[in-house]
Amino acid sequence: MTSTDTTDINSAMDSLQVAATALIADYSDIATSGRLAEHPDLVDHRLGLVLEMLAAVQAAVQAERASGEWPALRGHPGAEHDQLAAEYAHHNCDCPHCFHGGGPGDEEGDIWM
Repeated sequence: MTSTDTTDINSAMDSLQVAATALIADYSDIATSGRLAEHPDLVDHRLGLVLEMLAAVQAAVQAERASGEWPALRGHPGAEHDQLAAEYAHHNCDCPHCFHGGGPGDEEGDIWM
């Protein structure tokens, strides 16, 4: 994606957010029941969207590492992620798109399973 049009990037981010969130639910289905809860073609479509995004991000990571413009990272790269994941796990909202929010039949705000 090379466009700087914010409408395009906002639409792409909305689409990717929906796809990534659904894939997390797909992963949960596989981990808990051993199978998908939705048709494989639906899962494959969102997987394709996320894989395309991952390829673009990986290419940018490789290019920026090769540029030598970034200083050495202090600490473990997973530490910031772990902190953000812990903060997310403790948040609560009423968003119907959030695992901690008001998902279908989710009166307690627990993760959907």
